[in-house]
Amino acid sequence: MPKRTVRLLSGREYFNNWDDFSIFVNRNAESYELTEHHHDFLEMSYVSEGTGYHHTGDEVMSVSAGDLFVIPIGASHVFRPGSTAKDRQLIVYNCLTSMENATKILEMVPGGDELGRLLAFNEIMHYRDRDGEAKGWFERLYREYSVERTGRETALYAGMLQLMICIIRIHEAAVEGAAPPTVGMDHVLSMLHGHYSRPFTVEELAGELGIGERQFQRLFVKHTGLTPIKYLQRIRIQEACRLLRSSHRRIHDISGAVGYTDIAFFNGLFKKITGMTPREYRQSHASITRTAAGTED
Repeated sequence: MPKRTVRLLSGREYFNNWDDFSIFVNRNAESYELTEHHHDFLEMSYVSEGTGYHHTGDEVMSVSAGDLFVIPIGASHVFRPGSTAKDRQLIVYNCLTSMENATKILEMVPGGDELGRLLAFNEIMHYRDRDGEAKGWFERLYREYSVERTGRETALYAGMLQLMICIIRIHEAAVEGAAPPTVGMDHVLSMLHGHYSRPFTVEELAGELGIGERQFQRLFVKHTGLTPIKYLQRIRIQEACRLLRSSHRRIHDISGAVGYTDIAFFNGLFKKITGMTPREYRQSHASITRTAAGTED
């Protein structure tokens, strides 16, 4: 059997300053161009769109949106798309950092040592992001990395710390093997994130937990800080923002896609949550899209 060629990717190819600021974030449409590789840095990867495969040595795993990986130094891997069609691309967010940088971040904050296990993994770890929280942090990190603006470095450090907290909590839930006390509410949140365009009712959501509407309302606010209606509105507007940034679809179409047939209501809600109209939002992010395109590999 011929020996497999595994390429080394060095952090010096990605980080502007290895000794000072070593964080790199991208959003990549996977292809067959990148060969199997390993790194001298820590990588956290998230499958955002599409389906495909994750190769780790002789093992091949099917992946889809919501798959999350922590890839330690020295572990070889590569993502492959399931299709070469442009409308079925495998989109993966990658957050890279040197081990020295990650250690420094954890030493800077009280309680950071609790996250040290993330740096001690000696094999590739795989999880499922069931409620979309990890996806949100990857998207925030990508937006911060893509544009030079005041507070960028601080925001990236803070965002990466939040992502690490999120991953450790997902890890703990997976290791415990038992449903945490909030598993019922997590299921409801997963429903809202996965089917945000549906016209959910509080009665329906409360039924998922087998409790009354009033009790459900109290538990939901305690768990999220928002009422079910406001939480769903924010999910829908977040998805509308993504569509405005990543597509040329008409605003009226986007409104319908996220669950609002009343365009006037959608426009008003969008401005209330984001501070801009959908058109203003799309225009303000046009430069971000152009800048980001130059950072993808």
